Amino acid sequence: MIISHSNQFVILSPWKTASQTTQARLAAFQESTYDAFYNFNPILNRVVHQHLTCAEFSCLPEASRGYRTASFIRNPYDRAYSGFLQVQRDVENQPFRDYPAPWVRELVLRQVEENRRQLERADYDFDGWIGVLTEDQVRNVGSNSSLPLHPVHYWTHLDQRPFVDFVGRVERYEEDFQRLIQWLGIETERITAATHNVSGLRGDASHAYRHIHRMHARSIATINQLFTDDFELLGYEKWHV
Repeated sequence: MIISHSNQFVILSPWKTASQTTQARLAAFQESTYDAFYNFNPILNRVVHQHLTCAEFSCLPEASRGYRTASFIRNPYDRAYSGFLQVQRDVENQPFRDYPAPWVRELVLRQVEENRRQLERADYDFDGWIGVLTEDQVRNVGSNSSLPLHPVHYWTHLDQRPFVDFVGRVERYEEDFQRLIQWLGIETERITAATHNVSGLRGDASHAYRHIHRMHARSIATINQLFTDDFELLGYEKWHV
């Protein structure tokens, strides 16, 4: 999450929506006092990280200041596949990170271990992994804060009503990032050209599903069901096979 008090805007950061690139490019405007990594937030009374949802942000004092808000989104199919890859990276990397307190580390590593067991049950196969995920894991943000696959409308809507003022799409990231900075009216000379942990951001089609060819028809049907609100609220088309 980016909070700029000087320019009065907030950019929420859904999982797997080029958030690292956005944060790197707008690093000069970052004035948030909240830790980007896992930490206990005394306002929310839970361990959170940079991927705060609209519901969580609405409880913070910054939500009442009238700042402009924005978020990038991505189609459910590519987010699911990217989330599958992210879980594998986290299993490898999270045990070696620095945590603010031993109990926070224990909490996160229990979540990572749960994710690792599901990967093993799926034999590290995407279709198998989608098949073993439970609906509560996807829909319930609080059940596992290390699972990067909650519905993306949690970062654009509140109670299924639009919450943020600006929505950009990863499928046309460069075009929409330019629209974002023009809308914010910020100084372009303070923006970097960084690109982090992302591939294929140059597409210009709002419904270009890059990873769908990797998925079994059964997995596509599961994603259609789990993320039906994303399709309906955000205008992505369901792929039917």
